Amino acid sequence: MFGLNLFFKKTFISFYKKDNKFYTQKQIVKRDKILSQEESELEEEEFIKFIKSAFIENTLTYISTIIDSFNQGIVDSCKHNRYRELGINIDNIKILCLKEYSIFIGLYELKEFQKENENYNIDFIFSPYLIIDMNKKTTNNTLYLMIQDSFVVILIYQNNKPIYSNIYQFKLDEIEDSTKDSDNIDNDDIDSIDDIDDIDDIESLDDIESLDDIDSLDDATLNEDEIEDIDEDITPENLENEILNTKSEIEILDFFKESIKDYYKNYSSDFLEEIYIFAEDISQKLISDIKDETFLEIKQEKIDILTTLNSLALKDVNNV
Repeated sequence: MFGLNLFFKKTFISFYKKDNKFYTQKQIVKRDKILSQEESELEEEEFIKFIKSAFIENTLTYISTIIDSFNQGIVDSCKHNRYRELGINIDNIKILCLKEYSIFIGLYELKEFQKENENYNIDFIFSPYLIIDMNKKTTNNTLYLMIQDSFVVILIYQNNKPIYSNIYQFKLDEIEDSTKDSDNIDNDDIDSIDDIDDIDDIESLDDIESLDDIDSLDDATLNEDEIEDIDEDITPENLENEILNTKSEIEILDFFKESIKDYYKNYSSDFLEEIYIFAEDISQKLISDIKDETFLEIKQEKIDILTTLNSLALKDVNNV
């Protein structure tokens, strides 16, 4: 059956959700050769129709995605004794052995994720640690930092074997709520200064050092073009995005520093040699801050998560 299966075309669809949209990649594969590939950005109803259509075209269709659950990690062994040494209850997790090391995920989180995505006929749910492992470089004592919209992952290799993992999920709800509330400020909440007697610190205009520096009101005003430029740049949406990005970078840096401290204290005294950042977009300030913490050169790369997911799915199907 395995030999005959090679002669049939197979369809692989990978996806992840971002801002209530589904980012997908569809590959048609025959004998490990990609015959066609297309990527889409779909609403949920469109995505469900997209999957149904793919199954109608080809029953050998496989759906894969990535899970960002907090309760997952990588262990430098496949042996249950090692899990017990680390205080991990093997009865509550699913373990994927990768020869000399393994990836685990909490059974509860996995079941909840499957329940939330039951409409999408998912065949494979992959850990972000596996995404990093598929894209790792053959270097020693290397830290990998993978940044996504909803989570950040750190994976550290020593002698090309992972010995430390950590994951962090962003907590943007509070800042999002605060930015929304700021758009709805009631004028009554602003203290009134209609009564000039309330201003005790200014008894007379003589208390102001000088007004002579202002030659005219014209010099102190902006022309219409300058006002229009400001209006274009400073919008509630732009301001909110800037606040969210700043908060995210603070969270990433704090998570990075805590992970480095934990690594050197509890896992290894060998110094790191390289840092790779896998991210679609990252500010130079954050890269500079990370560099200042470690005094190491930072190498930034973009990894294609959708292509990696399809490659992992193909590998699993071929191993069946």
